[in-house]
Amino acid sequence: MKRIYPIAVCMSLVGLTACSDDDDKAVTEPVAQNAQVRVIHAGSDAPMVNVSVDGTELLTGVDYAMSSGLLEVTSASYDIDVDAILADGATTTVLNTTLMAEADMEYTAIALGKVADESLALKLVTNPVAEIAAGYARVQVLHATPSVELVDVYVTAPGDDISAASPTLSANYMDVSTQLEVPSGDYQVRITASGMKEVVYDSGTLTLADMTDYFISAIPNTWSGDSPVALHVALPDAEVIVNDINSGSDIRVVHAVADAPAVDVFLDDATDPAVDMLSFANSTAYLNVPEGDHTVTVAADADNSVVVIDAAPVSLMLGKSYSAFAVGSLIDDAIEPLVLEEQTRRVATEAKLSVVHSAYSAPEVDVYLTETADISDATPALTNVAFKAASGSLSVAPGTYNISVTVAGTKTVAIGPLEVTLNANGIYGVAAVDNEAGGAPFGVILLDDFTAM
Repeated sequence: MKRIYPIAVCMSLVGLTACSDDDDKAVTEPVAQNAQVRVIHAGSDAPMVNVSVDGTELLTGVDYAMSSGLLEVTSASYDIDVDAILADGATTTVLNTTLMAEADMEYTAIALGKVADESLALKLVTNPVAEIAAGYARVQVLHATPSVELVDVYVTAPGDDISAASPTLSANYMDVSTQLEVPSGDYQVRITASGMKEVVYDSGTLTLADMTDYFISAIPNTWSGDSPVALHVALPDAEVIVNDINSGSDIRVVHAVADAPAVDVFLDDATDPAVDMLSFANSTAYLNVPEGDHTVTVAADADNSVVVIDAAPVSLMLGKSYSAFAVGSLIDDAIEPLVLEEQTRRVATEAKLSVVHSAYSAPEVDVYLTETADISDATPALTNVAFKAASGSLSVAPGTYNISVTVAGTKTVAIGPLEVTLNANGIYGVAAVDNEAGGAPFGVILLDDFTAM
C-alpha cells in the first residue's frame, strides 16, 4: 500500500504585523485545528482499492485486511471516494461519503460487507482524541463479519475458564463497542455464538501494551482453519492479523515427477502416511496441519523403504496456505520438494491465476495469456520462467483465454494453446510438467477450480 498525504496540511504560520506611530502590534499565529483519519479494508471479497479525498488520491493499493494507520488532517469537510482496482487496471468508485472532520476527533472508516451480494458499505466510527492513562491500554471492538450473527466476546486472563463467566460484550454485525480502558498485560479473546460456550475463535495469549490504542475488528477469515473470523488489530501506525490459535496451516501435495510411481507422503516421524497413493499429475485437497517446523518424507507407495525425499524440512506459518510440489526426476535421482505459499482469498471482480514451472526437462519459458490461440503478435504475460519458478497469484479479468507456453524468447509453443475459462471469484492453478515418458511433449496439471469443473 502506497501512502500519499495531500490532506495532511501543514499550516504555515503567517506573521501579521501592523505599525502605529509609536508601537508594534503583537504577531498573531493561527493554530491549525487537526483531526485524525484511518481507513481499514475489511471487505473480504473486494479487490484492492484506492482512497481519494476531494478528488486527490490519499492511499493506493489498499488490500484486504490492511489499515492506513492514523493520518492527521486539517479540520474541514472532505468528500471521500473508495475506488475498486479492477484486474485490467481500471478503477470504479464503489463507496462514497462526506466526512466533516472536527478538531481533536478520530475517525475510522471501515469498508466491510461483500461485493458479491452488494452489501459492501462504509462504517464510520468516531471518537474524541484522548490520552491513555499509564498502566492501561485502550480497546474498541467492531463486529465486521457479515456471515456471523450475534456473538458473545470474552476477554479474560489467558487460560481462564469461561464456562460460568458472563461475556465481556455481545455484538451483532456492524456493532461497535465503546472505548474500553483495561490494564495493560496479557489477555485471551474468545468468541462464541450468543448464549453458547462453544468457542469459534480463540486468540491465544494477546498482549496489550501500556498506553497503546487498539481498534480491533472481527473480520471474515480468508486464511486457514475453520474459524469464521480473524482479528484485525489496527494500531496508530500499523496493523496485525491475529488468526485463531487453532487455525494451523493448510498444505496440499502435488505429484509433478513424471518418471516416478505413485507415492506416499509422511509428515514428521509418522508411520501412517498423511497422503496415500498419490500418482503423477494428481494433487490432494488442502490438509490442515499444525503450524511450525515439520519434515516431509516421500516414499514409493508400493514399497515405503524406497524413499525419494527423506525428511525434507519445511516451516509452516499460522494462517498460511501452501502447495508442496514433488519435482525433478527419479532416473536422475533428483527429486526434491518445492513449497510455495498460496493466496486463497477469492475476489468477486476478478479471477486469480497461478502458473508453476515444474517441468524438469523444459528450459526457461515464456507464458502467454491471450484471447485467441494466435500469439504471433502477443506479448507474454510472464517471461524467462525457470524450472521451479512460480508466478504467484495473478489478478485476471474474467473471460475465456488461451494459455500458451513457449521456449523463452521464441514463439515456439511447447505447451498449449490450452483454452480456459476464468470466472470472477475463481482461483486457478496451472503447473507445467514433463510427459509420463519424460521430456517433451510437455503437459500441465490443472489445480483449484479447474478440477471442480
